[in-house]
Order: sequence, then structure tokens, then C-alpha cells
Amino acid sequence: MDSIDPKRAAYINFLAKCDQAYRPFSPIDLPEFFAGRIEHIRRLEAEIGAPGRHVALYGERGVGKTSLAKLAYFFLRRNEEQTHFVRCEKSSTFDTIFRDALASAGVEVMLNGLESEGERHGTLGLGPIGIRGTRRVHRTFRRIVADQQITNRVLLDQFAPSDGLIIVDEYDRVTDAATHTRMAELLKHFSDAASTTKIMLVGVADTLSQLIGEHESISRSVAQIKLDRMSSEELGEVVSKGVQHLEATIKSGIATRIVRLADGFPYFVHLICRHAARVAANQILESGNTGVVISEDEYAEGLGGALSNAEHSLRESYAQATITTRRPSEKFMLVLWSVALSDERDVQVKDMAKNMAFFTGTGTEPKPGSFNWNLGELSGDNRGNILAKVREGYYKFTNPLMRPYIRSVMELENIVYHGKQWEFPFMKGAQ
Repeated sequence: MDSIDPKRAAYINFLAKCDQAYRPFSPIDLPEFFAGRIEHIRRLEAEIGAPGRHVALYGERGVGKTSLAKLAYFFLRRNEEQTHFVRCEKSSTFDTIFRDALASAGVEVMLNGLESEGERHGTLGLGPIGIRGTRRVHRTFRRIVADQQITNRVLLDQFAPSDGLIIVDEYDRVTDAATHTRMAELLKHFSDAASTTKIMLVGVADTLSQLIGEHESISRSVAQIKLDRMSSEELGEVVSKGVQHLEATIKSGIATRIVRLADGFPYFVHLICRHAARVAANQILESGNTGVVISEDEYAEGLGGALSNAEHSLRESYAQATITTRRPSEKFMLVLWSVALSDERDVQVKDMAKNMAFFTGTGTEPKPGSFNWNLGELSGDNRGNILAKVREGYYKFTNPLMRPYIRSVMELENIVYHGKQWEFPFMKGAQ
């Protein structure tokens, strides 16, 4: 049997470690790869440790809510086997959410009168000769709960005595108003009963009422923890932890550029670092040297790969907004770039004009009237509502992840086609 090429083996090992360290497509699930959020973890510990206190963890998309929720059991020193993680869908209801939680705890719940249609394999008798076939049969499952719905009492009886954790992720997707009401009642019920099993609701929202609706009765029992965008220091820790795991080196200027592009979102740090590191892995195949270095070339090629593999909704939305008759429209693109260039999230039209002059290099600012129509289109259905009108004369990206995505597009364009002639304000000092 031929021995494995050591270069190839080292290369494959490096890629495997890369997939552990940088995970843009799935939450972090190992504590050693989790970075930052020290203050949020301390707050979580304090709130969950308080009798009768539960937690709502919310914030923008892409800030790492699910990663923190997935590792909450570790930070809170709770038994992983008594931690029950449920992910919601648009069709989720109170009963489906807690049927999943109970199933995670090893309890099968069948509501009163519920039947399930299953398949049973058997022999269909045709005289002395049988043929193998399938027939559909109805069977009624044994009733563990005799009510039409899962009650608070059932959940308390099952969970209250244990030192557990029920995490309900992507709760913002739930649209059923009755579920929000029942969830609020359950939280108050668990709080009043001093349940040692705590509930964490996790979702995209700006406020608790956005996540669960207006229920004043739960303000005492639910701590509100908003997960903001990560600081530059925290994002730098994401980069460095991954590089250390890879036993690689990244030039400090490159690490800074990645952090600046990410705009506070760990998703983009993981995405760009993953692709840059995978490009750098070719050094192992070429020279056999495992001392991999991520420098300018790996960064540029990795950035292109990151954009090609970014979240589909971002790529699709940008294409819908900028492409006219199968070709990119320079005017629509210029408007979006001018919004992305601004330090402000709510961008004034006069600042867009100033930023357009930055890109055209003419020094002449266009009159706002010359691109008002474009703004109207970009904030309408035809262009996918990529912009939202905040108030008169001010616009912002509807999806906050769009700004770092477009900034990354601008950076790649600057490297590949413009010889780095542009010095973006958000990149100053990143050498």
C-alpha cells in the first residue's frame, strides 16, 4: 500500500483545522473558538443565577447570538444533557416548540385525539401465496398529555426540578400571536414557581417587545440582553484565535483590514479568514512548509472567494439592485457605494453626493436631484428594497449586513482594478 504524501496529509489537516476555527456558515460550538462577549457572558451568568429570572437575547442578524446561545450551558456551568435547544420556524407554535423541548428531554408527548398515519410492512394474503407489500394504517399514539395543548403545568412538572436550560432560537420567526401570549404566560409561571430550569429566548430584534410582543407582565421575570456588534478588539480576537489554532501567521495589517471590513459582524471575519486561510494552505502543497503565512495575495484572493460564497440573500439583493438589462448599472452601484462609504448608518443625501465625487475622482459633487430617482428605485420593490428611507433626506441599508458586504466589494475592486488608489476612510491606518 502506497504511503500518503506528507504534503497532502498536512494540507488536508490544515483545511480541517480551518473549518474548526472559522465557521461563517454555522454557529461556534466549541468554547475554545469562542471570542469576546465577556461582559455579555457575565450579565448572562448574573441573570440566569437570579431566582425567577429568565433571559431574552436579541440583536441584529450576524452578531453571533446563536453561537453564544449554543455555548450558554458551558458559560453558565449547566449540564449539557439538561440543556434543550429548539430552533423555530415560521410555522412554529407554542406546542411544536415545547414538544421539541420535551423530546430533547426524552419525553414523547401526544396531544388528545392526535392520530398519526404511518406505514407498516407486511404480507398481503392472496390465497396460499403472499406478496411483499406496504399498506397505510392509522394508529393513535398513547396519550401522555390528555389535553388539547401542552400546558404550563406539564412543562413545570417535567423541567422545574432540574437545573436545566431551554433555549428557543430564532424566536423572531414565530408569527403566531397566541404563541407569544402563551410564551409570556409560561415565563411568568416558571418565574413564580422559582423553576431552576431557565428559559432563553433568542432572536433578531431591537427590543423585547419586538421579539415577544407587548406583555408588561413579563418585565420582572425576563432580563433583556441586547447583543450589539462586536468591537474591533473582539473581532481581532476572532482572527487571532483562529490563526493560533492553524499554527499560521497573518500580517497585522491584513488582520486589521479584515476587522475593519467586518463592520462589527463576526460573520464577515469568519468568512474572509476562512477563504484567505484556505488560499494560504496551498503553500503547504507547493513547498511542504507548514509555517503558513496569510499576506496580501492570500487576502485578495480570499476576499474574492468570500464574496462569491457570501450569504445568498446578500449576493442576490446586490445583483437585483445593480443589474439592469443583464449588465451592472453604474449609477445604481455608485449610489450604493456612496451609502456604504459613509461612517453614519443613516446617510444624508448630501453626504452621498460628496461620496460619489470620491469615487468618480472629478471633485464635482452631483446634484441630489440627479440621483433621486435611483434612490426611489433602490428603496422600492423593483430593486429589492435594498435601501430604506429613514426620514426625509436620509437612507440606510435595510439589511445591516449589506454595508460590510458592499465595503468588501469596494475593497476587492480597489485591489484588482484600481491599484489601491482609493483610501477608504474606514480603512485608514490599516497597513
